[in-house]
Amino acid sequence: MKTLFFVLCLTGSLCLANPADLNADHKVSLQDFYLFNEAWKSQAGSPNYNDLCDLSVPKDQLIDIRDLVVFADNWLWQAIRLDIYSDGWGYFANTVWLEEEGSWTLKFEDSLAENYLGYQGLYYAYVYRPGSFTELVTFKAIKVTRPFPPTAKPTFQATLDVDLDPIESNLFNGTIFLTQPFFTANYLAYTEVNVLDWDTHQPVTLFTTDAQGRFSAELEEGTYLFTFYEGSDQHTEDAFVYGSYLDFRYPSFVVLLKPNIYLYPQTTTDLTVTVDFPAGGSVIASDPLYAGSWQITADPTGRLDGLYDYLFYESSQPDYGQYQAGWVVAQEDLEDFFRTNLAQTGFIPNEIDDFIEYWLPRLKTSPWYAIYPQYNAQLEKMVRLNFSQQPDNLIRLLYAVRAIPTGSLTLPAPEIPAFSRDGFTAAEWGVTLK
Repeated sequence: MKTLFFVLCLTGSLCLANPADLNADHKVSLQDFYLFNEAWKSQAGSPNYNDLCDLSVPKDQLIDIRDLVVFADNWLWQAIRLDIYSDGWGYFANTVWLEEEGSWTLKFEDSLAENYLGYQGLYYAYVYRPGSFTELVTFKAIKVTRPFPPTAKPTFQATLDVDLDPIESNLFNGTIFLTQPFFTANYLAYTEVNVLDWDTHQPVTLFTTDAQGRFSAELEEGTYLFTFYEGSDQHTEDAFVYGSYLDFRYPSFVVLLKPNIYLYPQTTTDLTVTVDFPAGGSVIASDPLYAGSWQITADPTGRLDGLYDYLFYESSQPDYGQYQAGWVVAQEDLEDFFRTNLAQTGFIPNEIDDFIEYWLPRLKTSPWYAIYPQYNAQLEKMVRLNFSQQPDNLIRLLYAVRAIPTGSLTLPAPEIPAFSRDGFTAAEWGVTLK
């Protein structure tokens, strides 16, 4: 087992020093050879002497053939990069660099650990090295006591085994991950992927991933669609192909619960309303029945076909939501929060009352909730609403709600989009539970 010793790299991240990596860019290449060549045949005191190039052990303050042998032994070396994330909150914690494969004991700082409670010490990491398939590892780290300085960031220690596999030459290679908010991703394992031309949607090729979501295929540089199933749900995802290797990260499916669509035309209007899923998905419940579309008559009061106050549906689709900005709200404050926040977003009393009546009784299981708003920008990637007569204003808000044990979490406040209800207005609210 190897113990990892850190040096501070030019990027500010933590890395392991390879003696021939003279410019500390995590690889030994022509840039390093240029520095070595500048110092060639120099000795301490010479104008061109560079102590970094004195690679022989022990150092002899002379840049000669012994140093060149060490440099040559490390030629084209590339470090292994670990990008570490919280497994429970999903935030980026740190980057660590390893010199080679094997079993390592490593230490890393996590400045956010004390803000995100409940999953401290649980992490996952993407492991990268050029020329290799990316791998995903999960691990538990222990907090290391650091007596000084008092302002030191929380530091964690873990032992990892790193064993990467090389990509196939003369083919395009990739790894497909299915991501989810807060927690580690999963490999898209043993799955047939159809590759379609992005413009014509005609088949180009197909491949099947292995247990770690990996594939190698004859695929030219270009823009494609990857279609594949996640259980019974079908993804249709953009794929931009270039070089010899890429990672593809696509969000797992999520269910949108009880979105209500309210319609207020300026005059009584016959409308066709459809729901599209840009990255794949389907309507799984509705009232009135959604059979490829809703054909309804809406009047200015919001009444639909003289029977309904809104169009109700639930749907399943990839989760392209944002989970950085939001609010932390105590359970006893939820009604005041939702009434105020919905009004600030543009919803009117009858829409707000419907939300409170349905959702407040269903949010009783936790003392605190983290609430992440999804507005038009996020929802357009997930569920797209189409109207035979386009509304002058479309107000959409879906709350992603997560139960949390305490109110100590701090989130950046979201920017609430500006709204107007002048003219024909459509409004939609909904929830997804995390």
